[in-house]
Amino acid sequence: MSVPSLDSRKMVFKKGFTDDGNDTTISLLQYNILADAAIPRGDSGTNVCGTYAFCPEMHRYMDSRFEKIIKEVESLNPDIITLQEIEQVFFENTLQPGMNKLGYASVQHLRPGDHIGLAIFYKAEKFSLLSHCQFLIHEKLPSVLQEAGLESSVALDIGEYVKRHSEYPGIIGPAGDLMVRLKVKATGTVIAVANVHVTWKEHKYPFLQIFQMSCVLEELFKFAEGALCILAGDFNATPDMPLYHMISSGKVCEVTDHLVQSNSYHRDRDVRFGGKRAVEILKMIDFKLKVKSSYFEVMGREPVYTNWGDMEMDAEGDEVHKLCLDYICYENGDEKSKQFLYPYAVLDVPPEHVIAEHAGLPSAIFPSDHLPIYAAFKLKQALQ
Repeated sequence: MSVPSLDSRKMVFKKGFTDDGNDTTISLLQYNILADAAIPRGDSGTNVCGTYAFCPEMHRYMDSRFEKIIKEVESLNPDIITLQEIEQVFFENTLQPGMNKLGYASVQHLRPGDHIGLAIFYKAEKFSLLSHCQFLIHEKLPSVLQEAGLESSVALDIGEYVKRHSEYPGIIGPAGDLMVRLKVKATGTVIAVANVHVTWKEHKYPFLQIFQMSCVLEELFKFAEGALCILAGDFNATPDMPLYHMISSGKVCEVTDHLVQSNSYHRDRDVRFGGKRAVEILKMIDFKLKVKSSYFEVMGREPVYTNWGDMEMDAEGDEVHKLCLDYICYENGDEKSKQFLYPYAVLDVPPEHVIAEHAGLPSAIFPSDHLPIYAAFKLKQALQ
């Protein structure tokens, strides 16, 4: 089956990879599918997420985009899918029934205020759902910070700060997280998957993003109960930004702070809580979960872009807003767990000219302002 949005994309295999056919494989699709609520209709005015006026109205909304999304899922046939920007009515009336027909079960988390959130789908034939959890990040964050040794009152202040800056009251609700523990029916192996949509805020608040991800990493470690972990989502940060450095290095350090301080665009460079700078508070967290990027591990780099929104222009007249924002990260495993997770293939993004023909995303071909990304893993058991 030909799928126009996938025809120009190539599967890239890790150098030296050979398939002996003896290991369990797990594939995951990460996709921000663009909620209709983020797109103004007619004369409804501007919107915090852009207008997408370059996209013909007949291709702009979910009533025409959904069929293309389903065809992408059918073609890639992933075992697990992490989705962002899922509207409640769309999930209940369209998405969930459509995915059920393809053999997927699901869990969902909605943000309060806008009824938009996250969903994780998994193949019911391959996995059993052991447990799932969902939470608002600003509500969990204070306990994470207190466990790291921060005073209770300061931790609560940071939680309120994160809530205040991660929402647009009446438009976008505060950021949340959704996690599942899945058991592979054939082997009994358990994996934990987390789905997160980090706050955008035009990249002006990097410490806000790091506080959010710090909470997710610590909570995922506890939730997994020793299972191998996959963390996927729209991180709303490019590979040269502080959040990416924090994830890839597994810590907050002077380099992270330098990336924040060296950019005058950042509005939270000097933010303090209880007299302490944000970086000093974040350095208190000893991250127990270390993750790697599947794309970087396979290709030696991240995708050139996963998001291509409105065709804006900078001062020199160059095109901007073609960004890599989406990631699939994983925990490698260790001798203690006797289990190891290895990415062996990822789906590269389409060439730039293919998207540029339609001025951006979404379009008649591509059904969202984000591209779906895909990674396939081998789950290996250590020899006893």
